[in-house]
Amino acid sequence: MQHALSFSFWLSSGIRRLRGLLSAVLLCGALFAVLPPVTAHAEETYHVGLRTLGFWLADEGVRLDVNVWYPTNWTPRELRFPPWRVEAARNSEAVAGRFPLILLSHPSAGTRFSYHDTAAWLAEHGFVVAAPTHARDCMRNMDQLHTWQQFAGRLKEMSTLIDLLLRHEKLGKSIDPQRIGILGFGAGGTTGLLLGGALPDCERLDVYCAAASPQDPYCNSWARRQLVKLCNKLPLTVSPADTRIKVVAAVNPTHLMLFDKGLRWFYPRLLLISAAQDGDSDSRLTEELARRLAQRARFLRLPEADGGALLAPCPPSLTEELPELCLSVTPQERLRQQELLRQELLSFFLHWLGSSENIPVIPAPPDLTPKPEPAPAAQPEKPAVKERRKRR
Repeated sequence: MQHALSFSFWLSSGIRRLRGLLSAVLLCGALFAVLPPVTAHAEETYHVGLRTLGFWLADEGVRLDVNVWYPTNWTPRELRFPPWRVEAARNSEAVAGRFPLILLSHPSAGTRFSYHDTAAWLAEHGFVVAAPTHARDCMRNMDQLHTWQQFAGRLKEMSTLIDLLLRHEKLGKSIDPQRIGILGFGAGGTTGLLLGGALPDCERLDVYCAAASPQDPYCNSWARRQLVKLCNKLPLTVSPADTRIKVVAAVNPTHLMLFDKGLRWFYPRLLLISAAQDGDSDSRLTEELARRLAQRARFLRLPEADGGALLAPCPPSLTEELPELCLSVTPQERLRQQELLRQELLSFFLHWLGSSENIPVIPAPPDLTPKPEPAPAAQPEKPAVKERRKRR
């Protein structure tokens, strides 16, 4: 009897322990199911993971190659993507939770590797960073320069990329769909303005070229013909805005002389950055835009930086091909300018995307459908001549 009671007590206590264990498991599962977005902090850092993705965009007839950098606990190692070498934990598991997503859009002469060190640095500080190579506007293909197709392709690729990443089996779990921003360089900055709702209207183009030198990259005979063709396609009948974009950081965006009144439709929070040593129209126009927008934009001027200073250090083969770009500043100056850039980016992105409490609200884009002209008012019929004579 004593053995039977002991067995009964052991069995009942074992069942209680099993029930407690199951309850704990279920509770953990419930907590994981409602896991809140990760709140990023400047002092919080992670290891960096990397996934390389390829998507076929049937509507565009192009392949979209993307580097995605994200926080992980795995130890990184050197990875080779000739001619580039990067440090990351490839295909590693991401840190649990949802992080802000930053789309990184390169300039026309760039690729998905052009700013890989800045992308990895942002991932180290709690962001998922997706950097595509824009198939028809990149280092190997600039046939559509100064055309609307140059930007139409980029806009389609970026909005589609958001959809693809949110649906991705692994990466989708790491992205907070309410906290999305863009970091764009050159034409990538203009892409961010367009996705934020700014509309090109070309009202300033003639005035700009009238005051420009013959060597201006926008006003030489070839570029001017291209821009006239672009402007002939305006105004747009559908806004390219993607309201999922909450913030935009634009470094020396291109084609700013095409934007005037259409800037009133831009709603995301904006950081404008001028790499002043470029000494070209884009850096000057960026500073002018910052003055025009005043309190609507945050502005950073990098007086000692040019476009090359903000790039990732070039591998040897690329340095041989493009020494004027890769060696435009000393390695020490490159580090200094990139530190200034990154600290400003981190402060900006953390302020607006670091938690769920301060996310900008973006209204729907405007209805640009042309309104039908009102029908002319009906004219009263003139009385017949005979009727007028009778009245007399």
